[in-house]
Amino acid sequence: MRGKLRKQYGSKLFALFIVIIMVTVVYPVIVDNAKSPSQLSVYDDGWNDMSQFATDLNVEENGKHNIKTIVSRPSIINKIAEVEKNTTEQTILNNQTILVIIGVERMYNEYDSEALHAFVSSGGKVVIADDSSYGNTAFHGQAGALEIDVKLRTNRVQTGCVPEDSSTLVGSVLETMGYEGGGSSDPKCKPAQLYDMNHWEESIHTQNVSTVIIDANIERMDFNGQIMMSAPGALTIKPGGKAEGLAWSSQEAYIDYDQNGLGGVGEGTYRENSTNGVEVVSEANIGEGKVIFISDTSLFTNRYYDELDNKEFINKLFEYLSEGKKQTIIFDESRHIQSDLISLVYVQLFGILGHISSSEVLGMILLGSIILLMQIVMMRVENPSVWRHSFNIYEGRLSRFRVPHAHYTHPESIKEIFIDKVRIENGFTREEFGMLASSKIEEIIKDPILIRFIINNEKNMTLKQVEEAIKGWEK
Repeated sequence: MRGKLRKQYGSKLFALFIVIIMVTVVYPVIVDNAKSPSQLSVYDDGWNDMSQFATDLNVEENGKHNIKTIVSRPSIINKIAEVEKNTTEQTILNNQTILVIIGVERMYNEYDSEALHAFVSSGGKVVIADDSSYGNTAFHGQAGALEIDVKLRTNRVQTGCVPEDSSTLVGSVLETMGYEGGGSSDPKCKPAQLYDMNHWEESIHTQNVSTVIIDANIERMDFNGQIMMSAPGALTIKPGGKAEGLAWSSQEAYIDYDQNGLGGVGEGTYRENSTNGVEVVSEANIGEGKVIFISDTSLFTNRYYDELDNKEFINKLFEYLSEGKKQTIIFDESRHIQSDLISLVYVQLFGILGHISSSEVLGMILLGSIILLMQIVMMRVENPSVWRHSFNIYEGRLSRFRVPHAHYTHPESIKEIFIDKVRIENGFTREEFGMLASSKIEEIIKDPILIRFIINNEKNMTLKQVEEAIKGWEK
């Protein structure tokens, strides 16, 4: 009884289980994140997008670099480079490629972090600008396995501020997709916002407390000017490590660790024997490559791109990384949460496929699953009957495209199909039937109308006459 139920309803129950999981767990998470506003796109012209910045870099517009984007995950860069390394025309050379990550709305897992670290170590350059704290996972992962000695500072009051791996299956799946195990798109530990009243009394300031103006003098980039940021975070750099600061806030700034919007004990940025406050731009040298970490995304947006010296700073930054040469600039769109459901599903699907294609084990499992599924389908689907064993003057001869065709009702086609039916009904092979005399075929057919149509090839007969004769014909 149990075996009968499993055979009869097993596949239906399994399909129902998958539907329930999708409806109750995965779909709500995707829909919730699909409501997020679109931002930081290099193709859109909104105030919070980056079309002006991308246009100035694009060789097809005002710049001199090749612009590309990825929507799956960073590991695809290493995969493409590995596949193309023995070809004559390579599209991606790590030491001639700059990966740009502006705004990290979903965390990178350990696999992504390792791919980014490998890319930089082999000569790639990365510009990462983030104020969400998900940017910390780009090289550190969830467990902090890979260090570049620079991180965004995070607040001290948020519950669950210390990242922890999810203990549930659903939570683990969501974290693999880049979401928190609880299903939220917010980071596990929000960044501590930097406030700085520097230049407040001057006309260049917006008179908005979230606006920070940085006086920057970066000799290696040949830049000396003012950078305007909106709601930036603050960086922490490990002393004596791989990273070093390039631009700082003023010493009057404060880092809002307790999220009350006011400076307090332990939140100041004053340093003895220094004129610098806290780092907002840093550089880390990893292997043969570099990572530029910026604690703000707004300066790349259309709204702030032309404010103060932001445009000059960005141009100098890419001139420094490219050494003044034409290079490939790749924008990582995989960490953005799309504003519509279709785009979100599309990006998620490519991310999963990219992860599978970059892992031999997962690739073999997927291939084996596809082969097994095909075997099951082949075992359950009945073989179609041979067409010539079922007679129909309209469908007897199938076209190669399996669509209705005029030759189904052509006299010659009807004649050929009916002759084949007569041959099969009387048990003749094609060779045997071809050797029969006309008189013998007349004896087999018997019907005078059909004899006139088949043997005598009379042209004045109507198709209706022939159809009725064929329908009434018996062996």
